[in-house]
Parts: sequence; C-alpha cells; structure tokens
Amino acid sequence: MLRNHSIIKYLFNRELSEMYVSIALKDLSLSMIGIFVPIYLLVDLKYSFSSVMLFFLFYSISMLFSSLLAAKFTSKYGIKHGILLSMFGFIIYITLLSTLHYHNLYIISAVIGGISNTFYWVNFHADFIKFSDHKNRGREVSMWFIVAYIGLLLGPIMGSIIITYLGFTTLFIIVNLLLLLSSLPLFFSSEVYEPMKFSMKYLFEKSYLKDTFVYLMYGVRMMVGGVALPIFLFFLLNKYLSLGVIASFASLGAIIVGYLVGRLSRDENRERTMFRFGSLFHSLGWFILLFVKSFIQLAVVNIYLAISFIFVDIPHHSIFYSKAKRHKSVMGYIVYREIAADIGRIFIVLIMLLTGKLIYSFIINGIGMFFWFFL
Repeated sequence: MLRNHSIIKYLFNRELSEMYVSIALKDLSLSMIGIFVPIYLLVDLKYSFSSVMLFFLFYSISMLFSSLLAAKFTSKYGIKHGILLSMFGFIIYITLLSTLHYHNLYIISAVIGGISNTFYWVNFHADFIKFSDHKNRGREVSMWFIVAYIGLLLGPIMGSIIITYLGFTTLFIIVNLLLLLSSLPLFFSSEVYEPMKFSMKYLFEKSYLKDTFVYLMYGVRMMVGGVALPIFLFFLLNKYLSLGVIASFASLGAIIVGYLVGRLSRDENRERTMFRFGSLFHSLGWFILLFVKSFIQLAVVNIYLAISFIFVDIPHHSIFYSKAKRHKSVMGYIVYREIAADIGRIFIVLIMLLTGKLIYSFIINGIGMFFWFFL
C-alpha cells in the first residue's frame, strides 16, 4: 500500500484533490452507461452491427478533429472552463442517446459525445501535468486510478440494476445529474491556462515513431475494451446484470493492484519495465479470451485483463506526463498524443465495420500489446 503520509500529501494537494473528486464522480456516472452504450444500440434500439460501428466511427472521427479545437479553447478560456464545457456536452450526448427511440439522430449524438470526450481529456491531462509532482508522478497517477476505479467499481453494477428494474431513461437522468456535480470541485481554485504550440510533424518524425505507435495502439485498446469487449461479453452472458457484475469485479481487482503499482512507480526506468512486462501479460489475455465459454471463464479472463492493464496504464500515463512536461509545449504534446490515439480508434472501428467481426479486433489488439514489450 501507499504509505499514509503519501496519501495525505496527495489528498491535501488542493488542485489534485479537486481532480480526484471530479474524476471519481465523472467515472461513476459514465461507467453506469459506458459499457452498456453499444448494447443499448444493438439490443434495445435494435440497430444493426454496422450502424453501431458507424456510431463509434463518427465518435472517433469527432475526437480526432476536435483535439486542436479543445487545445485552442483552453489556451483562451482556461482548463476548468474546458472541462465544464465537456460536461455540458456529455449531458447533451446522453440526452440524445436517451431519446433515440423518438428520432434517428444517433450520428449527431456520436459527434457530440466524441467532441465532449476530447475536451475533457485534453484539459484533464493539462491540469494533471501542471499540478502533479515529477518525483511522485507515478504514485499520483496511481491515486487517480484508484479513486477513478472506485467509481468504475460501483458504476457498472449500479447501472445494470437501474437498467434491469427502472430502465435506460431513469439511468440517463441519474448520469446527467452526476455529471453536473463532477464539474463543481474544479472551481474551488482559480482558473489556469495552458498555451498551445502544435505541429503535425510530430506524428511522422523518426524520433517520435515509437511514441506514435504506443499512442496508436492505446487508442485501439480503448476502443476494443470499451466497445468490442462489452458486446462480446453480453452476447455470451445475455444479461445486463451479469455484465455489470463482471465489470465491477474487474474494477475491484484493478483497485487492489493499483496500490502495488503506485508503490513500485518510483522512477521512469521502473515504470518502463512495468509497462513492457505488463503489456506482454496483457496481450496474452486477449488471445485467451477467444476460447472462453462459461461465466466463470469470462469473469476470470476479464479480471485478468483489468489487472494486467493496470501494470500498463499507470506507467503509460506517468511516462506520457513526464514527456509532455519536458516538451517545449505541454499542450502541443497532449494534442499529438490524442490525435495518434484517435487514429488508432478509427482504424480498429473500420476493421470491425468492414469485417463485421469482433474477433479481429481482439487479435490486432493482442498483437499490438505484444509489440509494446519490445519498445
């Protein structure tokens, strides 16, 4: 576990504590619907698989083209206002989702959702980089993940219960209220601004190629884990509650392991070692997933994927933040990373759209994670 004085130190860093509370509420709210959105479109609204993939394709394309816009907004109006704007965007996105029974504006919903997601993460990353401490960044990232996973632990099981007994409309209303609450803690301190200088050459320069590959595959991993995996699990389990239970147990495992990773994250070399070996073990889980059949097997493999990814994800963010801090433009590096990840998202959604199969996304994701070991 993290030592007590370290935990107290992080919680009494005013800006970081605001972010911890904000992201816990935000992740609690969005995790109540996040894994269920593709299922909602497929099962409740009876959209075709192609239509669902088109939804996430436009979502990803919107993220790609709004990265620069989000950074420019932050430079002029500030990080906290960027996050607040994203929350209102999420509320519009969720409201449109909840009313899709009455209209067919699912592409508009996807576009608003993608833009909102970009505005949130571009500003969150900028805020975290600004106020985190280089010597303790790995532990501070670990604390963020632990707090966030508490929300992710409760969200899926709460969401599945609400869907089962009260329906999607009630769930959407609750999520909107929590999203509004999540933005309030950020305004207990003054606004901060981050200037932006960005060049597309970052994506193609030889010195950035390894980083570009890592960020591309990170985008692939996020889309496979957030879209393909929930669909795969639901059609094997055929119950919202079972899917929510598995997701919550996976989050519990991630919380426990997050303490260990935080304690081990003492320097960048150690973080790189965890990242490399974590990606190797994580890649194996995606190949094992191809052969599971029963609820127990699905639960075990999903928990394994969540735990092994913590060894990847915490070092990944800590290293990313350190690189951004050393870069001549913090916001420019954030935008570069987001654009690379969005290209990865678009790529893997196109694979699923063109093939009509989820299995290829698991294989590509597993291969990509495997090659991270050699970086």
